[in-house]
Amino acid sequence: MRNDSRSAPLTPEERWGELGLYGARGMSGGEALARQLDYQASNRLLSVNTPHGLTIRLRYLTWDNGGDQWLRRAGITATDRTIARWKNGQQRPRPANLKKIDRAFWIRRRAHLTECYKRRLWDDGRGTRIEIHPVNQKQVEANRHRELRVRRINVRMQWAPIVDAWSSNDYAALDDLWQSIASDLGSDHSAYSYVSHVGFGV
Repeated sequence: MRNDSRSAPLTPEERWGELGLYGARGMSGGEALARQLDYQASNRLLSVNTPHGLTIRLRYLTWDNGGDQWLRRAGITATDRTIARWKNGQQRPRPANLKKIDRAFWIRRRAHLTECYKRRLWDDGRGTRIEIHPVNQKQVEANRHRELRVRRINVRMQWAPIVDAWSSNDYAALDDLWQSIASDLGSDHSAYSYVSHVGFGV
């Protein structure tokens, strides 16, 4: 039996109710926000496992006066000569270094995109309209289904903290911010603690 005490914040499962136990598929709203921002940031960007994708990342990480500092911060201990060979396509990094390069790239890219995304999503106070797709209930027995539909809502005030939380990989903060967005959906807002997708453009 669920504890009715409200001394601690409700978990996503508690906010959603028991439906998730019966086969609904989805993710927390905070994760959906992060995935959409990741998608926008990586749109048309090739994987680090492709030669061109690797070249883009290495140039991005070393293009300014900082030299190889971003690579060093990521824990890469290869010599300057080896890194130069990576940049020139003469040598391919080992899988472990590819992962470090990709992680360093995303840390720097998110930092660069933060202010740009805040401005675009804030849009001089007009905000940005998002489309919220409910959880997938295909695996849920008919008598357990909830009547959920795609919802659309304009988000204004939350974008700056959302982008900051995304940039710092703070998924707990993203989930909290999502709850403030979902609360504007009305009486069935708890049914959108989990979603299948959140769509918006940047």
